Amino acid sequence: MVETNAGAGVPRELPAGLTHGPSRERLAAGGLPASYAYLDLQASWHEPLLTAEAWYDDGIRLEGVEGLIVLGETRYGDCFGFSTADVLLDGATGEVYLACLDESGALLRDVLASSLDTLVALMVEVEAVTVGAAEPYEPEEGEEFEPRGPGTVAEVAGISLERMRKADPELFRRTDDRPAHWETALRVRALAWGALPGEPGGLRYALDASLVEDLAALTDGTVRRFHEEDLPAALSHAPTRQLLGSLGLPVSDRGLLGIDPVGPFLTMAETYPDSFGSENGEGENGDSEDGESEDGEGEHHRAYQGGFLAFADWLYDMPIALDGATGRLELPAWFDGAAPAAYLHQDVSALLYVVWTYERLRADRRPWEHPHTSVPWAVFHPRELLDWAAEGALRGLDPEAFASEDHFWPIRIEDGHMGSLLE
Repeated sequence: MVETNAGAGVPRELPAGLTHGPSRERLAAGGLPASYAYLDLQASWHEPLLTAEAWYDDGIRLEGVEGLIVLGETRYGDCFGFSTADVLLDGATGEVYLACLDESGALLRDVLASSLDTLVALMVEVEAVTVGAAEPYEPEEGEEFEPRGPGTVAEVAGISLERMRKADPELFRRTDDRPAHWETALRVRALAWGALPGEPGGLRYALDASLVEDLAALTDGTVRRFHEEDLPAALSHAPTRQLLGSLGLPVSDRGLLGIDPVGPFLTMAETYPDSFGSENGEGENGDSEDGESEDGEGEHHRAYQGGFLAFADWLYDMPIALDGATGRLELPAWFDGAAPAAYLHQDVSALLYVVWTYERLRADRRPWEHPHTSVPWAVFHPRELLDWAAEGALRGLDPEAFASEDHFWPIRIEDGHMGSLLE
């Protein structure tokens, strides 16, 4: 049967099995949003729309796919990058499902929305969380601080979840208030409310003390606020000195950051004399144009980092070097081929926001991390969404940290020996 797209005057063929009136009307006018809320619905624009029978036709006997129309798939999936769930429309009822086939060819499904209209409303709600975080904030009269931080993140996620309940009350009723996909998607997007951009000439982010405190709590640690005697004269970058004294740093045995709980900052040369001593090219060493030198055995060194401060221990037994003049954070070239790239993060505020976001995502993943953990859904698994979304969430906070395959975060992401990014 052919129905007319009234907006464009273009006829569109709809499957005979699509008998639900409102759904026919919606799809006759065109497809759904192509890529919102970690759902890829480009298949809803196919001409003609695909049935589930055609979508899954791989020579096996199928069960439970009759009358279902393919709208798309999730943008997240397995460790190889393949989507593990499809988005299907029930052509008779208008309900929308996450679905996949089990090993026997039977269709498993979780209800995703009660209708196409509510599906779009829920998708828009997820996107609105991200858009709202990026908009300039105008403080209300009497406010001393702009509302960002862990408390705001939780509040935003809660408000948005309540709006979802109102948008599709039947979905939440049928799923005992725990529908697949939506709450996990909201929790990831709400992390964008953790901090505001900093002022020009200052740090990248204007952090609240609660973010550092929450980061310490996430790793069973404490917060160390630095005194003037702990901060050497070489740390001349005033915004960084201010942050270390007022907000401090998380001290923990199980976090990404290894912060010394006592004592002043020392230089990299003082802390690692074997790597940054004079015999390794410190000072007059014939540095190349990019500031790196090479000893007689071909080992690369960033000799200029010898005067930087040894800020913290990092993954792969590497130290973070702090440029006391600019606040920039770098890594030494201790891997083969002058890797990793020097740039780690723009400054301490960016590092803290990225690490806090990382630990928040890990905390959300932890209850679901074992492959055999029981979940209340037939298809959806929070671990898959969190693993897929993590890179994008971190990349958006400091894109330069992902500028090449030699930068630290891409190296970590591609390191199969370490597992997924959040493991």
